[in-house]
Amino acid sequence: MTYGARVWDENGNLGMDTNSFTYQVLWQGVIDFSGTTPSYTINIPGFNPNNCVFMIIPTRAQDVQASETDGLGNSKSYPYVTTSAGQVVVRNKNPSASASTTATRIVAKGYAIRYGA
Repeated sequence: MTYGARVWDENGNLGMDTNSFTYQVLWQGVIDFSGTTPSYTINIPGFNPNNCVFMIIPTRAQDVQASETDGLGNSKSYPYVTTSAGQVVVRNKNPSASASTTATRIVAKGYAIRYGA
């Protein structure tokens, strides 16, 4: 192999080789709960929960919880994500939470990634 990446496990066995494992970013965008948006429904052609993942990465330092005792913990929590074929729904709190539950206020980058061998 003249280029690419290889990853080995703790026993020295090759676990991933970019010659045999690929990934594709299907969607990326901003998930912004700093305003009044309660949810995002994102239609993503080719998204399948069996071989795809949806990741959320905070983009602002103020959205990272300082500790477990941070009083603003819920407002800095990760959004609630539900995946299905072709679609990802991102909510500012668990749909079964009470009306008085503080919703997340983070701004994050979202990524839908398909992976496979």
